Amino acid sequence: MRLLITYPWFYPAFKAGGPVQSIKNTASSIAGDGDEVYILCSNKELDGATIPVTPDIWTDFENGVKVYYNSQSSTPKSISAIIKQVSPDVIFINGLYSLPYTIYPLMYNGRVRKIVSVRGMLHPGALSQKTAKKKLFLAFFKFRGLHNKCEYHATANEEAGYIYIMFGRDKKVWVVPNLPNVLPYLLPVAKQVGMVKLVSVSLISPMKNILLVLQSLQQVKAVITYHIYGPVKDARYWEECKTVINQLPRNINVEYKGEILPHMIQAALKDYHYFVLPSKSENFGHAIYEALSAGRPVITSHKTPWNGLDNAGAGYNITPEDTGAFALLLEKLAMIPGEEYREATLKAKTYIENQYNIDNIKKQYGQMFAS
Repeated sequence: MRLLITYPWFYPAFKAGGPVQSIKNTASSIAGDGDEVYILCSNKELDGATIPVTPDIWTDFENGVKVYYNSQSSTPKSISAIIKQVSPDVIFINGLYSLPYTIYPLMYNGRVRKIVSVRGMLHPGALSQKTAKKKLFLAFFKFRGLHNKCEYHATANEEAGYIYIMFGRDKKVWVVPNLPNVLPYLLPVAKQVGMVKLVSVSLISPMKNILLVLQSLQQVKAVITYHIYGPVKDARYWEECKTVINQLPRNINVEYKGEILPHMIQAALKDYHYFVLPSKSENFGHAIYEALSAGRPVITSHKTPWNGLDNAGAGYNITPEDTGAFALLLEKLAMIPGEEYREATLKAKTYIENQYNIDNIKKQYGQMFAS
């Protein structure tokens, strides 16, 4: 089988977050035993910077995986010519809002199965951002009948429901979870009563709700360290965040640590007690998964796949808009003694292991592409 994966960004680009990680892990799980995987992407980072790769040729990425870092082709004809070089059996199209990497592959006329992975882009929280542009794009998508030229991939039943609502109940939808990175359990950092260390690793944008974490910290009396890692996607939003940071009381220490490469996340997590990401919506949340797999309890919203954290003792699901309740929770976490915190780290690891069977998910991807 020849599988072609399309998405605007791929390694060494990393600022697009979870989908890049999902694509890498999916490609690695499929390649081999006679199956070939090709990835068509741009030679740009999310912010438009050119990445250090050789463009416009098929480049070996790892065993059985080749990547075409496109710097020139931006028409249906030119994209079709690249796809024709591969002559794929399946095109796995990631995302909805790209002409070269969504629309043009769907317009390709070869005899090939096409599967569109919506990557959380139909979630109500995601649709609430840049609403007019997304509505226009989706209207064009359906007007051209492109929604009838493919099957669909959802990472959960909830997302499958959004696909049915948008494109019709007659659509074929495969429900297969994301393939995340599993980190080894990290020994807990020492925990003193009256203090706590928090960390976020994410794009900095309104969707991730970092500002609401900062607003909650304004009300906290305990000693809290909060470090933020990740690229700034929305500069205006980050300016709002910095305004609040400058107004925080002296017992709260907040630092922006800048962008972090994916392979450095494990080393960063070891220095903190809790991972915080109260997103407005998450299709998956790779950073959340990695934190839990490393044994770091998570504080997130109810609008991610990671619910039931409270009952499992693996963290907390919160309503982030309620900054008063959030502040009270942070006060509570500061007062937790070391032994109780150590138990929470073990429960975080157990929670994620009970949620996910990686080998079974790899088989499901194989079945989806081979069907």
